[in-house]
Formats: sequence, structure tokens, C-alpha cells
Amino acid sequence: MHTGVISLTGRTTAKEIGERVEVEWGLSATPGLEWVEVFQFAEVGDRVGPVDWRQGGGPDVVGATVRWFVPTTEVDQADGEVSRRLEVANRRCST
Repeated sequence: MHTGVISLTGRTTAKEIGERVEVEWGLSATPGLEWVEVFQFAEVGDRVGPVDWRQGGGPDVVGATVRWFVPTTEVDQADGEVSRRLEVANRRCST
């Protein structure tokens, strides 16, 4: 379980399904359960775009990777949201 500050190490697009793409962000360490919960439930503001994007779920943390299916037109917005969630989780969980 990692208790320090976690950073993003890169982003890739894994696969495209219709007008959505699975985006993966690498993390610098495998976070602990508390960090994952804070990351996933962080309030980061409203999304802009199609209704299924605005009201859709958030990203999942799997090991040292963040995975999320997002509309191909909203990848930049997803980048920003993942970064904000990361900041919130680091602020609350780093020792």
C-alpha cells in the first residue's frame, strides 16, 4: 500500500468502441484502498458535453492504472478530471 504522493506517468488509448474510447492513465505507484475510494468519489465539478457523458460514471482504478471509457470528443475533459481527482486523493491521503 502506497501512502505518499501519486502522480500520472502517461496516458494511452486502449481500444475504441463506437464513439467511445478506453483511456488508461498510468500511476507512479499502486494506491491503497483509501486513496482509491477518495479518487473515485471526489467531487470535481460538472462535465460538459453529451448527456451520457455528463451523467455517466467516473474512472476506475485497477492496480497502478486508471481506466475509463469516454466519448472520443471528451478525452481532454477526462484528462482534466483525472488530474483533479488525483490532486484530491493525494491531498487527503498523503502522509
